[in-house]
Amino acid sequence: MRRSILLVSLLASTTAYALPPGADPMLREGANHHKGDDSFVALFGRAPTEADDERLRMAVHLQYVHDWLASRPATRPELAGKRKALLAALQRYIAKGTTPQNTSLPWRTPVFIDDQGNICAVGYLIESSVGRALPEKIAKLHKYDFLEDIAASMPEVAQWIEESGLTLDELASIQPAYDEPSVEGWRGWDLATYKPADGPSTRYGQGTFKNGNMEGAWKVTGGEAGNLVLGTGELTRGSGAWTSFYATGEKMAEGRYAANQPEGSWRIYHKSGNVAAEGRFDAGTRVGTWRFYYDTPAKTPIAVGRFGADGSVIGRWQHYDAEGKLLARTWTETPAQWADDSIGTNGGEGFVLEVVPGTDGVRHVVHQGTPGKDVEYNELKLELFAKGKEKLYIATTYGAEAWYGADGVNLVHDANGWRGTDCRWSAKRKLIAAQGDVPRLDGVLSSEAMRRARAAKTDEYDGMKDTGVVCKGGTVEIGKARAARLDALLASRDAVRSATPKMVRDLILDQEDTEAVDDDDLSDDEKVYRSERAKRQGDLARILAGSMVMYIEWPHIDRRFTELYATMAGRYMKHWASRTGDDGDPSLTDTE
Repeated sequence: MRRSILLVSLLASTTAYALPPGADPMLREGANHHKGDDSFVALFGRAPTEADDERLRMAVHLQYVHDWLASRPATRPELAGKRKALLAALQRYIAKGTTPQNTSLPWRTPVFIDDQGNICAVGYLIESSVGRALPEKIAKLHKYDFLEDIAASMPEVAQWIEESGLTLDELASIQPAYDEPSVEGWRGWDLATYKPADGPSTRYGQGTFKNGNMEGAWKVTGGEAGNLVLGTGELTRGSGAWTSFYATGEKMAEGRYAANQPEGSWRIYHKSGNVAAEGRFDAGTRVGTWRFYYDTPAKTPIAVGRFGADGSVIGRWQHYDAEGKLLARTWTETPAQWADDSIGTNGGEGFVLEVVPGTDGVRHVVHQGTPGKDVEYNELKLELFAKGKEKLYIATTYGAEAWYGADGVNLVHDANGWRGTDCRWSAKRKLIAAQGDVPRLDGVLSSEAMRRARAAKTDEYDGMKDTGVVCKGGTVEIGKARAARLDALLASRDAVRSATPKMVRDLILDQEDTEAVDDDDLSDDEKVYRSERAKRQGDLARILAGSMVMYIEWPHIDRRFTELYATMAGRYMKHWASRTGDDGDPSLTDTE
């Protein structure tokens, strides 16, 4: 649900791709988690932008790493031949131009084998030496994982690496991370512009055109062999019923076409046959109120909200737990300091998640987004935990974290308990904090953080880092009663408000670690990372918040649509930053 200003921001000077939330801070953003975008900078003398073609970025990265590896020796002399053969295979892979698609995760990520059967570079190396079976197994268990995690969980992969003549770090430096999907990347054909000739067509479906309309039987096929029927309909002058199917054969959705586009009431189903969602399309665009349901016969709601005329999220959405009780509300609210509609802006929008108090009675509000004043990726977040008059604000800015009370005291919690330093907030700022106005307070605090980060930035390629808040007031004593209240608020931070349902995990999270790993084999950083990831995956409220950073794209809502669009005749995927027509823009001819 990428808003239009992000589409305009293609001329910005640097890319906005992020690592997965909670990823090891030592990893790098960009084409690879070891090399980042060094390859692109080396070739073009600048960082890539969102207007640079994804296939180009991948080709540049892989060739860069290939040449680097070719200059290095095998891990053991007797493995020099294997290493040479694998590098030759990598060169063949580069020549093929294979670029798997990340159709699931809303951040740049490895994809071992994508939904269309396209294999990643490391997978191709394994396939070229031992066959397809092992890559298929990896994709089933660890489709989106970094190679380091795969090798730690699968002894057969670790053994292959040991016998490859390449180190784990070298192979991990190959593994690409692919651009995040956007539901708005799916487009519908414009037949008035395309003006199809009468007769059979295989463009975005298989069927016949007559007088500029779809006529008779149409279908969409898929699968590695192209023999799976994913959608089918019987149309007259572009109108008629359409039924979509999962690759495993179950009915996915049903509705009608009119004027060659999905139109009117549509219903989406879980594989079980239970209703997953229902709402309306207008000229191929999801519009108006849509309701989404848990996988239950009773149609227990998981989310209800509205889409605007362009298919984007508008207004306030309500989200529910597995019992149908209100879990959270979400909406867009941007501080005045962030709003920026200039052409160079990347972001400039804020999002709010308000979690309904649970049994502990604590109100939890998250405000986050990308301020838009700096074109590089910058996630800033302010959280509020409140009960009664006591409030704990936790601000996350460019890698720094600061805690505040509503009285402007910078709070610190350690083994010795709570202590504080007066930040000398103005009366107006204290009033905003006392009122629990998280977006307004975030605007003020993040602006100060941005000033600190800009002052600390040393060069064009140096990332933004917050040097941390400095409060010049005196020490504030935190009494036992207040310390107890703050302890309760802090405990709520780690509480699971509503367990993530299996249907959501199946849509997006089922590829995470499925095999147990002994904690004794993990470093302290790995333990923290796994703990944070488990929290994020296990709590539906965290899933919601994690999908509202640069733009809103909730997995259990938008993945429904990206799956559905792939089964509809006349729908095609075009990367939102692409400026070319060679990916099938129907407003262009095949030769343009």
